[in-house]
Order: sequence, then C-alpha cells, then structure tokens
Amino acid sequence: MSAAQDPELVRLLILELSRHLVALEATPEVPEESRRALHALKGSAGLAGEVELAEILKRHERRLREGDPRATADAVPVVRSAIARLSNGQRAIGSSWPEPPPDLAPRPIDPPMRAQYVAEVNDRLAQIDAALASTGDPVDAAAHAYRQVHTMKGAASAAGDEPMSWFCHGLEERLEEATTGDAARAALGELGRWRAILGALLDDPEVALRALGQRGRASIAPAARASTRPLDDDGRAIDDATIRVSAASVDRLLDRLVTIGLARERIAGQVEAYRDLGGSMRRMRTDLSDALRLIGPPRPWGASAAALGRVSRAAQELGALSDRIEQAAGDMRGGDHLLRDGVGDAKRELTAMRQTPIRSLFQRVATAIAAEARRSERAVDVRMIGADETIDRRLAELLVEPCLQMARNAVAHGIEPPDARARSGKPPVGTIVLAARRIGPRLRVTVADDGAGVDVGALRRRAIETGAVAAAIAEAADDDTLLALLFVPGFSTRATSDLIAGRGLGLDIVLVTAQRLGGAVRLSSRRGEGFSAWLEVPIETGFACVVWVTAAGDEYALPVAQTRRVVARRDVASSPPHLAACLEARASGGAPLCIELAIEPDDLDDRRDADVSVGVDAVGATEEVLVRPLAPLAASMGPYAGAILREDGSLRLVVDVVALAARARALGGRRA
Repeated sequence: MSAAQDPELVRLLILELSRHLVALEATPEVPEESRRALHALKGSAGLAGEVELAEILKRHERRLREGDPRATADAVPVVRSAIARLSNGQRAIGSSWPEPPPDLAPRPIDPPMRAQYVAEVNDRLAQIDAALASTGDPVDAAAHAYRQVHTMKGAASAAGDEPMSWFCHGLEERLEEATTGDAARAALGELGRWRAILGALLDDPEVALRALGQRGRASIAPAARASTRPLDDDGRAIDDATIRVSAASVDRLLDRLVTIGLARERIAGQVEAYRDLGGSMRRMRTDLSDALRLIGPPRPWGASAAALGRVSRAAQELGALSDRIEQAAGDMRGGDHLLRDGVGDAKRELTAMRQTPIRSLFQRVATAIAAEARRSERAVDVRMIGADETIDRRLAELLVEPCLQMARNAVAHGIEPPDARARSGKPPVGTIVLAARRIGPRLRVTVADDGAGVDVGALRRRAIETGAVAAAIAEAADDDTLLALLFVPGFSTRATSDLIAGRGLGLDIVLVTAQRLGGAVRLSSRRGEGFSAWLEVPIETGFACVVWVTAAGDEYALPVAQTRRVVARRDVASSPPHLAACLEARASGGAPLCIELAIEPDDLDDRRDADVSVGVDAVGATEEVLVRPLAPLAASMGPYAGAILREDGSLRLVVDVVALAARARALGGRRA
C-alpha cells in the first residue's frame, strides 16, 4: 500500500477506467464482455499501485465467472468512484486496512478442501502463538510470524477464503517492516492484538468482518468450522510423524461400531435360540428312547423290527445333532464375548482419541496472557482450577479463540499497572484465574481477574453518550443489564481506542462463538475488585449411557448419571411437573411414573433445593449410545444436550437435565 504514486500511471489508469466504464455500462447483459473489461482493469490497477482496487475488481471478475448476474452492476459504481477519487488526487479506494472493502464477503469452501485448509491455518495460528510468546530476538520472532501469515495468505487464496487472504495481506505488510528491534516489537504487539480476529475469520468470517467495521452487507452463511488439528496433552500441535485423522472419520468409525454392536446383539440372540433348539432336540431324543422302552422288543402282533430300528437310529441322530448344535452355540457364545469386549474396548479408545484435558487449552491461554502482560508492562500470575477436566478435542479447539479474547481483555482492561495496584492496596502482581467445571452435561469455563473491574456508572454514562440506550432506560437498568452492553459490537467503555482495546471487538465475538455452540456468556464485575466472564457450553460426550423415557407420545433420553431413581406416583395433588410441560409440549393424560433427577447444586445460582422430579408416561431400557452435538438453532429450542441417531434413521433428543431441572422448579407444584 505505497503512498507514492506515479502521476503518469495515475493519468493512464483514469483513462483506462473511463474507457472500460463505457463498455461496462453499455453491455451489462454480456458477461464475457464485462469479464474482459474487469480483467483488463484489474491488471491496470495493479500496475498503477492501486492494489485494493485490483483486488476488488478481481472479486467482481470471479463473481462474473461464477455466473453472478449482479456482478457487472456492482462493479460500475466502484469504477466510477475510483475515477472520481483518482481525479481528486486520492487513492482509488477510500477504505484502508483493517477496514474491510465494501464488497468483501465470505464464501463457502468445498468440504474436502476445507478440512485440509482449516488444519493448515490452525497449525499456522499455533506457530503465531509461539512467536508471540517468544522471549528471544524480536526480529527473529517477527520474521517467523511473517512466514506463518504469508503461508496463511497463500492457503486462503487457494481455498477461496477472500476475507482471510485480504486480512493476512495487511498483516504481512506490517510484519515486513519489522527489521529493527523496536519495529519488530511494535509489529508483534499489533499482531497479538489482531490474533483474535485471525481466529474469528476462520471460525465465523461474518462476525469478524462486522467487528472490523463492516456494516449493511448481505449475509452469506459461512461454511461451518470443522477444526481437525489434533493437540497433545500439553497443547502443542502433534508433529508430522503422527497420522492426522479428522474428527468426522472418528465419528464414522464410532457409528460403525454401533452397527457392529447391534449385529453382535442379534448374533447373541441367535446363540440363545440355537441353545434352546439343541435342548429341545435332546428332549425329543429322550422322549423317543422312552417310547422305545414302552414298546418293548419286536412282536408278531406289534411294531416291526425295521420300524423300531428306524426310530432308534433317529433318536441317536437327534442326540448327535443336539450335541453338535450345543457345541456350536457354546463356540458362538465365546466369539460373542470376544466381539463384545473388542467393540467395548474400541469404543473406549476411539472416544478417548477425541478427549483431551482442558489443561492444554489453559496452557495456550496462559502463554497468551504472559505475552500480553509483557507488552503492556503488567505483572500477572495465572492460576488454573479444574485443568484435568477432559473434553472433546474439537470443543477445546473451538474454545481457544473466545478464551484468548476473554484473557486478553482481562489484561488490557482489568489488571492495573503495578504502581496503580500498590496505591490501591493490592499486591503488585495481578491474578487471572482460569477455571473449568462440569455442571451436568455442560462445561463452564471461567476467566476471572482481580483487577479494576468495570465502573458501572461510567458504563451507564458511556451508553447514554453513544446513544446505545435511552437515558431513562440506562438509569433504570441494573448492573447485569448494563454489563450486557459490552456484548454490543463496537461498544466500548473507552472513548478512544488503540488497535483493539476500546474498539469493542472482543466480547461480541465471544458471545457469537458461545451461541453457535449452544451456550451462553455471563459477566460479573466488582468495582475495584475484579471482573469475571463465564462461558458455558454443552459438552459433546460421545458414548453415554442413557435411559429412555416417554412423554406425551415422544421418546427422550436422560443421562443415567443424572437419573437417581424411578418411583410410582402416589399422590396426584403433589405430583411433579410433567416432562412434556417442561419441554413446552402438551402432556397427554396423567404421568404414572416420576423420575427423580440427580442435580449437583450450582454455586453460581445458589440452588439450595437439589431434589427435583419430573413426571413421565413410561420408562424404557437403558442403553449406551453415541450422543451427537446439536445445531445452534435446535439447541436454542429447548433444554437439550445432544441428539441420538437411531438405527431406523430417526432422531431422538437427549435432555439437558440441569436446564430441565430449572424449568421444573419454575413450574413448581403446578400439575402438568
């Protein structure tokens, strides 16, 4: 993005733009003519040093090539604006990095290519994190980061990820200038502040572009992220000597194991049938032998010797056949036991392949906190609680970006400089706590600091000044409502901004990530004492033991671990709420049974009553099944923790017992 422009090249570019503008306006219905015009203008803009204009024209040319009928009409105002700006001595495009060009929009990437692309970008992001955490020569660290960003740009261009390619190009130019210690430190600082945006561009480019200032663009649904980069228990990328297997492949193997398990159960049923058949044949032989004894030896007036001989031989053959069947049934039972144990071991090993301690996630976040603290001259101690909790590797990867953003916010907005902490009577070293805790089928990740907290009064004044809320509403709102303003894109407690802090680019990305995972974010602040953010998401558990229940004609699964017992309903007047009513469905008739739920008290909500029951119409068998994650829309429709695909292709929902208990308490003693 050189500021120097050759006047003669600019003059020639204006002539070229004007000439091809006539062609674009005269033949908008001829895609081939428009494409040739855009292709020529793209080259001319590049030669004149107008890289942003060349990239925009390249995107319009691509749209024409893909058959977009609006591409020519959208290109005409771009060319007109470029002519006017260049004629006034300005650059052809008004926006400059990091403000996205107005036409920049994410496009779906082919699934086969996307899996490889996501793995490559995740590997490069891990290398960037290592460069940011490096304590060595900053010039070397900046050069290493430059190579990773350059590789990401190339991969994004090959995959058709235009937002990532554009953003990496801007970062690349800044890192390119890091040839001295001070310049390298400044470039690394800027890269660190934009690190969350890099992750968001891969995860949800629409949200990332909005956070960077894009407004009013038509929404294009991005392809879902399918993070496949495996991590070891220390949070490092597994080296090239290890075979990389996608999570989808593991899921398919688990599905096949379910099918094998069903086939094994059928074989086991046949084994029992053959054993019964062998027993029946043995009894028939005994009956024939008894009949022969009653008949006695052959007599002239009785059965002939030949007939008795045939009956005797049949009895012997029945006995031999029953022996062979019972022996075969015994052999099959042994094979059934081996198959059952093998399938069980394979299930456990495959499920374990998808699990990792959350410590690996915390260590990556702690590394980022240390790097951010050094750059901002803060002293920070990181404490980890619940780091041995195991979660699905894909979920751990999806939680990296929101946790990094919450942690960086804790350093940038929370922890005070050592001298300021000393003046307020605090230890000079601040503390950030990273905590993980399972609450039923959900995981709560907490990032808490003992810094300055949020001045709710200043937040209220800022909200009124910026027009985020009306003055009357702001005055009446409680602290929790006002803290929710921090999720609004672009809203910040700072009147001025540096590269990231104060732009309001952080917590909105965290919220969108949580919502996409079917979870939520909650904030809490104590003025002068600290700030906490809770990210709570459902845990994809893989194989789980569930009990099947029926309510209002529909079948649901409840995790066995959260089902205390089943009791018959005795007193109609004191019956618990019906499960169907808790799921906002119509309950049909009475509920003859009630399920007592095993709920761990939630300290955050101060739940004192842990005895919760719901009524159901029937209780079925318990079964070990593969629990799949729910799409965000489905997760938002009720207290559900996952889905189960049955053998016949039908789908059943797993009930989130913690959320179900909250609804049952809300219904209270009302009869369902």
